[in-house]
Amino acid sequence: MLIAVASCVSPTEKIQTIRGEAQGSTYGIKYISNSDKNLQQSVDSILEVIDLSMSTYRPESIISKINRGERVQIDNHFENVFKASQTIWKQSDGMFDPTVGILVNAWGFGANKNQNNLTQTQIDSLKNFVGFNKVRLTDEKFIEKENPAIFFDFNAIAQGYTVDVIADFLKSKGITNFVVEVGGEIYLSGKNTIDDKKWTIGIEDPTLPSDKRELMTTVQFENQGLATSGNYRKIRTDSLTGEKFVHSINPKTGLAKQSNLLSATVITDSAMYADGYATMFMVLGTEASKAFLENHPELNVLLIYNNENNEVLTFATKGFQDLQN
Repeated sequence: MLIAVASCVSPTEKIQTIRGEAQGSTYGIKYISNSDKNLQQSVDSILEVIDLSMSTYRPESIISKINRGERVQIDNHFENVFKASQTIWKQSDGMFDPTVGILVNAWGFGANKNQNNLTQTQIDSLKNFVGFNKVRLTDEKFIEKENPAIFFDFNAIAQGYTVDVIADFLKSKGITNFVVEVGGEIYLSGKNTIDDKKWTIGIEDPTLPSDKRELMTTVQFENQGLATSGNYRKIRTDSLTGEKFVHSINPKTGLAKQSNLLSATVITDSAMYADGYATMFMVLGTEASKAFLENHPELNVLLIYNNENNEVLTFATKGFQDLQN
């Protein structure tokens, strides 16, 4: 939910909007410019290039070739996301791990959508192919894997990275006041100089169904990225047992179990890191996330969770509270 901020406005400036489909979702861009040039084609080209780098749904992509065991040089996009993932993996003691892809597929949340109820023996077997310590980036820009079965899945961070790339593109065109959103991940730059208001982002109440969406709070910030991760909609329920499985899979246990953490919203300097950390918090759970945040004041975070009485509670860092309005 966007409401727009500013000062002196050139009489020729106006808000321009670009919308489309990308990465299995949609994207929307609002920017203020005095040029009538349509940037849609350029944005779509950026999205295509990133897809050809990291989309597991595209068999011709770099990541798909690497997952098949082919030896192929990576591009700058893959390298940037690989290195950021490695950073979060280290900080989280392995709880954020894009090599969890083989488990994502096995639980039915991958490209093939095949739903499985895994036995502990099967889970233990698949865990042998999970671990960012089992892969490395060579100086020649190749990815080496300890085992060919290791499967990369950057879905937990790639959309945020895409947002950052588009934001950098707009800045390169001299556009400084804009909103970029891809699949719910967002970057805000400057202000809405047309309506003299700040860009405003609404955070949804995760306890409500998708057809009854309401805002839990709103935030205003500049020159930062925002991402929200949640297990409240991407849930698979076993038709026989009624057991629920979520897409945030613990790479250490191999389980797709739902925790009491309903959603995590992160605001920080880049949408890519906001995206990765939001996913990491969903895997960590509420208490471990709070402990992590004690050592990371650079992250502005809102956690929405259930307590033992099934009451919905929130935890917001001081930085996040300062951004609420």
